[in-house]
Amino acid sequence: MIHTRIITGITSQLRLPATLLEDIVNHRTRTTKYNYPVTGIERSLYCSDLDTIMTYSIETTIKGNLQIEAYNNNSNTVELILVPIASSFLATCIKGNEHRYKFEFCSSLN
Repeated sequence: MIHTRIITGITSQLRLPATLLEDIVNHRTRTTKYNYPVTGIERSLYCSDLDTIMTYSIETTIKGNLQIEAYNNNSNTVELILVPIASSFLATCIKGNEHRYKFEFCSSLN
């Protein structure tokens, strides 16, 4: 007997910890008491007359569940299958005139 299932939906239950990532980036890029950029790239781009937009990217791994909805032809029911997953993301934080980096963009590395 053949058991046929048709996938009707896939839902990701992953959440990026945006606040935690912002705190990590801001901790890593603390400025001196003179409010001068810390990294070498920021120093070369820094100009007090111009607005400089700085970026900082960080890789993070997130664990969560992938929920798969599948229609079972044999029993005429919809089954929910939870699959635990871990996924890597590259997250980018941006700082303009503000004093702190803010989470802006992410992309999956899978």
